[in-house]
Amino acid sequence: MHRLRRLPLLAVLIAVLISGVAGVFGAPAAQAADILPAKIYFHETGHHLSGDFLTAWQANGGLMTFGYPLTEPFVEDGMLVQYFERARFERHDQHAGTRYVVQATLLGNWVAERLRHTDPFRPLPPDTGTGGDPHRRFFPETGHSLAYGFLDYWQRHGGLYVFGYPISEEFTENGLTVQYFERARFEWHPEHRGTEFEVLLGRLGADYAASRGVSTAPVPKDSDAISAFPGLLDPDWGKAIRTHDGAVFGAITADVLNIRSAPRLDAPTVGTTYYRHPVAIRAIVEGDPVDGIPVWYQIGDGRYVAAAWVRPLVPAAPPQIYGGRWVDVNLSNFYAVAYEGSRPVYVAIITAGRDGKTPIGVFNVQYRVRNETMDSATIGIQKGQPGYYYLENVQFTQYFKDGGYAIHENYWTPPSAFGGFGSNGCIGLLLPDAEWFWNFLSVGSVVAIHY
Repeated sequence: MHRLRRLPLLAVLIAVLISGVAGVFGAPAAQAADILPAKIYFHETGHHLSGDFLTAWQANGGLMTFGYPLTEPFVEDGMLVQYFERARFERHDQHAGTRYVVQATLLGNWVAERLRHTDPFRPLPPDTGTGGDPHRRFFPETGHSLAYGFLDYWQRHGGLYVFGYPISEEFTENGLTVQYFERARFEWHPEHRGTEFEVLLGRLGADYAASRGVSTAPVPKDSDAISAFPGLLDPDWGKAIRTHDGAVFGAITADVLNIRSAPRLDAPTVGTTYYRHPVAIRAIVEGDPVDGIPVWYQIGDGRYVAAAWVRPLVPAAPPQIYGGRWVDVNLSNFYAVAYEGSRPVYVAIITAGRDGKTPIGVFNVQYRVRNETMDSATIGIQKGQPGYYYLENVQFTQYFKDGGYAIHENYWTPPSAFGGFGSNGCIGLLLPDAEWFWNFLSVGSVVAIHY
């Protein structure tokens, strides 16, 4: 069992749990508005990342795509820029409030200037096709093709918006198979075959900084900055469930985790949460180190958990999308996810029926009872028979199928046992979650249950 630490209060509100994944650099303006300013310090290079540059960096691949920041933001070529190991970001104020406010310099084009007349960079004939190969794509815009591992990487990590068009074919450079793009150079590393490091990007940002004599000397950490750590930079935060008011859901990774009144190891315990239980993160603060990580997540007024024990909670794709407000109940991961159309807006951990007692299918809320006594005699299980139950003051019950099947509060199962089978067929919720779903759903709402 993991041991927990205790907690202080430092109002350093940031939101790296920031954006939903943006299509280009930066997040959509509608999402950016509900996020507080953020600043992260990278001890590896001694530089900060904040604001639109942070949003763009996080939303489009983060460390794997762009590397660490090498400078602070500064004005160069008449605009605000910041250098990274593999890129240079430019702020274009004329696009403020749109996803184009941050754009990456065409560093691939810069490197290619000296190589334009070599064979790999000469465009192919306009009528070049793929020869029927589904793993190859030809780009008439630049006259070059993209295939296999490089094509897969390009498609999975941002494509045209992040890397630009290919401006060369594959060729060997310094003992590596490489290919140039408008904003990047892909390198094939067979020694890492089968891992996320099989394709790496060239350090064009560092090369460009050196060519221009840009200083990359480290600076001291600002007092309002959060120290970077791997969990904070997880790109899955961009895909985690977000609430309407900007909170982002994480899941607990410790067996048992104390909730503290402040992000300090000696602060009073104000609650307990458990493995895989969701927490809605509303701010990030610095506090006492836990496993070497001096960062805590605020999950409510006077309620903090150590960031070392939280991962992004990314919903599993539901089998089907429904209109309006509905709930997807997954009996494989024991989460109930609230949707508005295709957008997930809340998640709760559940209990479900033992021995296949929870019905599978698509149902609708039939009727609701705010507070009731549940007596199995009403569904034919009499006192003294196996499976008999009599439960008073059950809150927020929403029936969706004849035979007594409902979503409701389950106070008789210990919270630590949530996330498994333990009921007589109903979907059990912790009290705060049951109240939330009571306010969210109504008679007629879809309840989709599946494995």
